[in-house]
Amino acid sequence: MRSAARSLLLPLEGLWAPGPAMDVAGSRRAVVALAALLALVTGLGAASLPRLLGLLDATLTGGAASAHAEVLRGGLARYLVADRLLPPLPFVVAAALVAWIAAPALAGRRVAGRAVCGVLAVGAAPLLVQRLGELAVVWVTPAEGLVPGDVTGLAARFNVGAAGLLAAVGAAPGGTLSVVAEAANAIGLWVVGLWGWGLARLAHDASHAGRRLPAWPFVLAVTAYAVAYAAYAALFPYYLMLVMGMP
Repeated sequence: MRSAARSLLLPLEGLWAPGPAMDVAGSRRAVVALAALLALVTGLGAASLPRLLGLLDATLTGGAASAHAEVLRGGLARYLVADRLLPPLPFVVAAALVAWIAAPALAGRRVAGRAVCGVLAVGAAPLLVQRLGELAVVWVTPAEGLVPGDVTGLAARFNVGAAGLLAAVGAAPGGTLSVVAEAANAIGLWVVGLWGWGLARLAHDASHAGRRLPAWPFVLAVTAYAVAYAAYAALFPYYLMLVMGMP
């Protein structure tokens, strides 16, 4: 199992080679990889905007549209644009936390800070899978019967995790349980696992300490993701008011 996982990551390890091996070229590759990832995530999100904005306009046209929804037309459109063009905010916050803690911790082992950047770039690659899944859901979902609230949450229907399973069986948990269900998805766990693996390889290869990978990078990645998702859930109402221009 471990050797199979390593073989999948081996072609990418040049992005985070520790110590002296992280030369100028390697550092540049790490930055370019992170920038390319963000550009692809944004591009895939933007590809769903024409369909989403068209569906929003259709749901706000005709007698079925409420006067309240009509007033919020501009705010709902701004929310869709921000949601599709920005990278998923919990992952942005989690990556910042991981870099803030891991970079100083690994600096004492002669690991370049840009090596951590390379790990974050490679580990966030599953976000492309998420954006592709969301894009497919948006374009194949029929327009019949949709209301404005359905359109704003249409991309979120691609949820390969606990929330998706609960929605499939008709369950609707609330409060803290709903936040946990949304966070416990395959994409999030995939990203966290790659971050933990990459940082553990950096720490292990720099210290040359036996064959076992250290556990603290995995704990750091999981904790950062949990804290980021909890903060996002708590602050989301304020983010929504800001984006939609609500008082």
